[in-house]
Amino acid sequence: MRPKRTKQYKRLMALYSNSFGFREPYQILVDWNFMQTAIRYKMDICKQLCMVLLGNTKQMYTSCTLAEVKKQGKEGLQTELALKQFERRRCPHRKPVSSAECLASIIGNDNPHNYCVATQNETLRQQFRVIAGVPLLYINRTVLIVEPPSGVTLEKARNTEIAKTHASTEELDFLENANSDIQKKNVNVEPQKPRKIRKGPKQPNPLSCKKKK
Repeated sequence: MRPKRTKQYKRLMALYSNSFGFREPYQILVDWNFMQTAIRYKMDICKQLCMVLLGNTKQMYTSCTLAEVKKQGKEGLQTELALKQFERRRCPHRKPVSSAECLASIIGNDNPHNYCVATQNETLRQQFRVIAGVPLLYINRTVLIVEPPSGVTLEKARNTEIAKTHASTEELDFLENANSDIQKKNVNVEPQKPRKIRKGPKQPNPLSCKKKK
């Protein structure tokens, strides 16, 4: 991988880690068409994913994705065997739906489990770009690409950073209550009496007035 691209991906994963809580091993939902493309180009996809994400990864597939591959018969046999090497992620569908629909239901509106999505489905990637904090990967010929963060993701990251530099509502309430308690204590404290200032000349030292023998 080119050094320039490595720096870009390093900044990208730092953004997802700091603003959205992504941690290693990065969980990657793999679509069947992504896996099929990787097989076509004879790519070591596990090694490539670790390289571009600059960390350990965990590849996952869903039952719906596997069911869609099985429908292809002998043509999808190699893809099926490759998918079964990964971890199966449970999905809520008793009756299998399309792989795209299944992944969309898992990601939801805010990607609560911090999944990355690897798919060749451009329509699905476009759907996920409007959701903040969803890293997207695809294969361009023989090169594995991590998409730049979408505008929605960048905006959410900015708001997160701004929130970190300002006091939260709970902190402001605590400070306000603490200040009011201090003011009440100061009101109840009795003021100190001023010290009496002696006016006029001081009396001479009685020892100095003693008669000499």
